[in-house]
Amino acid sequence: MRLGEVPMDGSGWWDALLGTGTPSSLHTTVLWEVRIPRALTALAAGVLLGWLGMLLQTWFRNPLAGPGVLGITSGGSLGVALAVLTGVTMPTWIAASAGCLVVLLMIAGAAKRFASPVTTLVFGLMVSYAVGSAVTLLQASASAESLQTFTFWGMGTFGKSTMWQAGSMVALVLICALWLVRRSGWLDTWTLGEDMARTMGVPQAQFQGELLLLSGVVVGWVTSLCGPLAFLGLATPHVHRFFSKARSHRAMMGGVAMWGGILGLLADGVVRVTDAVASHWPLNAVLALFGAPVVLAVLWKRTHDWS
Repeated sequence: MRLGEVPMDGSGWWDALLGTGTPSSLHTTVLWEVRIPRALTALAAGVLLGWLGMLLQTWFRNPLAGPGVLGITSGGSLGVALAVLTGVTMPTWIAASAGCLVVLLMIAGAAKRFASPVTTLVFGLMVSYAVGSAVTLLQASASAESLQTFTFWGMGTFGKSTMWQAGSMVALVLICALWLVRRSGWLDTWTLGEDMARTMGVPQAQFQGELLLLSGVVVGWVTSLCGPLAFLGLATPHVHRFFSKARSHRAMMGGVAMWGGILGLLADGVVRVTDAVASHWPLNAVLALFGAPVVLAVLWKRTHDWS
């Protein structure tokens, strides 16, 4: 939090943080209105998406499942596209939240008719493709200025959150932690297979409903504040598994949260360093550099195991 366009030495940083001595008003404003919300947002987004990746990989029993597989992120993109590309005056975080909510309701309604999580996954992918097509059509007829605004939003950032928005992300982390602790038994049982889980008393409909609601809220809020982040939720659980053999979800919670927070802060640090040298790297590009090798390693290992 000492890096940026406004330099702070150690004593100036502590004075601005604690309000001791004679802190600079500029340092206090930059720290509490820009850098602390940004750091909290990066940390909370990493934790939330890491946990969500772990949950969806368990639910779909697919190591390549991630927070974007249900199409909810695409709904946020459509909401922002409708607001920005058609000239509607609306904050992007409100437009993204509305788009995510609409897609979540569609998937929740459709999931009641599907007997298998895999069918829900396919439905979410089809919704994502359809929404992506709609966004492309909007882009084709948009002005250059609005198209540039939408493109910058799609690159992702942790730096647009206010303190109350960052605080809401932290509160959402606490809610997800409580749900994970409460449902860790169901999650562990689900890894044994759908039939075994139902035999052992896991209510599939309730479990699916809670998981979809949690996924929609988390993805919708993170997307609305940070943009459509790539790879963070998909890669984080695998990074944890590289360093830990624990497979119980309650045991994995802490490690996944730690690595999610580290990756989020590290990616944001790279973005800020490149900003300082006037060579801006988009957040999603940095996340792809971190996440793509992890996905390739998973594919390589699975292919080797199958052979």
